[in-house]
Amino acid sequence: MREWQIAQQRAREMEATGLVQGGAPITVDEAFKKFIADAEARNLRKSTLRKYDLMHRNLIVFCQNRGLVFLRQLDVDQVREFRNTWKLNSLTASKSLERLRSFFKFCLDSDWIEKNPAKAIKAGKVEEADVLPFTYKEVEKILKACDTFNGNGQRIKALTQLMLTTGLRIGDASTISRDRFVEDRKDWKLELRTAKTGVNVYVPVQKEIVHTINALPGKHPFWSGDSKPENCASVWQEAYRKLFKHAGISGHPHRFRHTFAKNLLVKEVPLETVSILLGHKKLAITEKHYARFVPERQALIESQIRKTWARPGHGKKWSSQNPHKH
Repeated sequence: MREWQIAQQRAREMEATGLVQGGAPITVDEAFKKFIADAEARNLRKSTLRKYDLMHRNLIVFCQNRGLVFLRQLDVDQVREFRNTWKLNSLTASKSLERLRSFFKFCLDSDWIEKNPAKAIKAGKVEEADVLPFTYKEVEKILKACDTFNGNGQRIKALTQLMLTTGLRIGDASTISRDRFVEDRKDWKLELRTAKTGVNVYVPVQKEIVHTINALPGKHPFWSGDSKPENCASVWQEAYRKLFKHAGISGHPHRFRHTFAKNLLVKEVPLETVSILLGHKKLAITEKHYARFVPERQALIESQIRKTWARPGHGKKWSSQNPHKH
């Protein structure tokens, strides 16, 4: 049907009379609402829920323009056509396709469809973005630039030190509340998150940084609390754009997180520990993003492997030419 209201009315009639084989069908709109409700019940990040909501709205517009109402009407060709309407770069499009596949997998598991039409859609080639930490000299220049930065020099310096020390993303760091800082005897630590096991994950923070943050007014030192968290992060993103220009540095705030990860790895902190602190769901994500750009860690691995070549108690190396010689 060309008219959406007429199509919706027709859908209700078909559901009431059971004209569709396999029982009363579910509409695309209803299925996606149930999917989002399930995501909310699983306590997914608000940023993830917003992305699901955006895809929901875009998919409904697509269906309205083509007179599609029922979930079962979305076959591979329709889903591919929907993907082709996206005006996104390759990385963003790839992540959007993953979300679309998750939606249809949810529908498949709910027995609303017989197969996942998004599974057959191929993702485009994604060029991996460079994961570059700041160098020691760059960090010094940034912190020095904070002292002569107009306006929020003290606050942006404290926020910078917080991200360098904890590895928090700018969205999480800029909306942090002071009650997340816990005094541990004479030292301080920050509650990062609660792990799946129910145990809180903490990271130590220098007391000088905590004292600086505590000197700032408000429950949230870097956020008024009146705006949406994503708006707060956008404001600070713009502030850092100006700060980096003032410091003569090319970069973005997420590089503070990369710097935090590198500093741990070069100090021989296990990759598993770094993964926990960064909040990655899988160790492979940490390996993919950080292990490859730390030459010092690679040198450490090579040194550890060489140590295994010596026979215990003999100090001699195994011979690859004649393993039975000794």
